[in-house]
This record gives sequence, structure tokens and C-alpha cells, in this order.
Amino acid sequence: MKTKETNKDELLDISLEFCTECNKALDNFAFSSKSKSKKKVTANFANCKQKGKFKGDLCSKVFISEDEIFLKPSEED
Repeated sequence: MKTKETNKDELLDISLEFCTECNKALDNFAFSSKSKSKKKVTANFANCKQKGKFKGDLCSKVFISEDEIFLKPSEED
């Protein structure tokens, strides 16, 4: 079995700022039925952006509702 050594300089510098403007609504959001409806979460995010409430790089609710988040490129890229 081969292992690949990773140089610290090769590591990706990923720094994301999550928007938490809906602060109280995030309490237990992952366990609510609202987090299961991607259409509603996406619509809520679009509404926040339109009204200028969105502050950050990534919406917390969108992140929570995603099944898979890829923060680094796949090995195929």
C-alpha cells in the first residue's frame, strides 16, 4: 500500500466566514423539518441576499441542509 506524504505548504488555505444573521433560527435547525427542504432553504437564502441580510461567504442554513459539502477538490480534478 502506498501512502502520499503531504507537505504543510501543499495544504489548502480554506477560510470561510459563515453567515449567522438568522442567529436564533439556527438553534436546532439541523434537527428541524425545515432543514430537509432544500428548495425552502435555497429560497430563504435568495431572500436574504436580495434584502442585503447575507453577510459572509457561505450561508449556515445552506451548509447545514447539504448532504455533502466538498471543501477541497476531488482527486479527479
